[in-house]
Amino acid sequence: MTHLRPLDDQQLPNLTDVQRIALQPRATRLHGEFAPLMQRLATLGNLTEVTSNSSALLEKDNVSGALYVNNEIELAPAEAMHLRIFYPQWEHGYALEEHDACSGGKRHSLQFFDRYGSMMHKIVLGENGDVTSFRQLVSDHAAAEQLAPHLIHPLNRDTESGEDSLSQIDVDALRAEWAHTHNHEDFIQRQEAFDRQRLRKLRLAGKAFAYQVANDSARVILQRMTEFGTSIMAQVGNAGIVQAYYGKIKNIRVKDSRLKIMNGGFRMQLREDHIDSVWVAKKPTTDGIITSLELFNRQGTHIASFLSKKSNGQPEPREWRDAIMRLMPIFGV
Repeated sequence: MTHLRPLDDQQLPNLTDVQRIALQPRATRLHGEFAPLMQRLATLGNLTEVTSNSSALLEKDNVSGALYVNNEIELAPAEAMHLRIFYPQWEHGYALEEHDACSGGKRHSLQFFDRYGSMMHKIVLGENGDVTSFRQLVSDHAAAEQLAPHLIHPLNRDTESGEDSLSQIDVDALRAEWAHTHNHEDFIQRQEAFDRQRLRKLRLAGKAFAYQVANDSARVILQRMTEFGTSIMAQVGNAGIVQAYYGKIKNIRVKDSRLKIMNGGFRMQLREDHIDSVWVAKKPTTDGIITSLELFNRQGTHIASFLSKKSNGQPEPREWRDAIMRLMPIFGV
């Protein structure tokens, strides 16, 4: 079992995430064809999956590597996980063997980064994982060149799409597409795609489909769902991968602007001080309206989202819908 890493500024601030990893004495650089490597993870035993961005982190223990073949797996009763991977965004990969202060033994992990050097996804070998198979996998996929990555400047990450991209959105077409009724699976597929223009689309969708609410709304909703025992979908992602967890939220802690969900084998951390806006989004589907809570940072980048967990052919749980409807809209901002 691993622990949530702090979502804080790291030491050596002039180095990117990938450069810090490259400095580790037992780090092995992996060559850039990552999909074949991921297809072999089922041989390693149980894993811990960690998907993160600069403001949120989602971590799940005891996951089979078959997840990277099937994209979705069932876990404990009433729990599931889903991944949507965008390999063209995966620029750097490292295997790392390091001392585990908790167990006193060795911890083995695979870590992947975008072209700016920022961490996207980490896979940690479980306590009973197959270390021999892990080392063989690393040997098979090690890069011929083991020098550390060159200096990467992440400064223009959030301006890639450009402020003028708002003018490239056809508002009438956007609203017509939004009002179109999709089936449940199509909606989930769209929801789990990383979209750099998501905030702009919410602003243009119209008040019937999207409106802003208070920045503490995620905490309010999560606490309510904990009280009701209602299963939800929690989603964290970046340009390279989106990870979704389906299940109940059982233990919430809030301290120093950190909201932490600490279930037995599932953990999530959210930097509330990074939240700049929160939106309620409503989408018609063949099973009725699906309502989500969408969180964004100061750069307008998507941090995380929360939806109700529902089965095909069933409406949203009433307690989820009622809790969302209690959030007061903020208009005119």
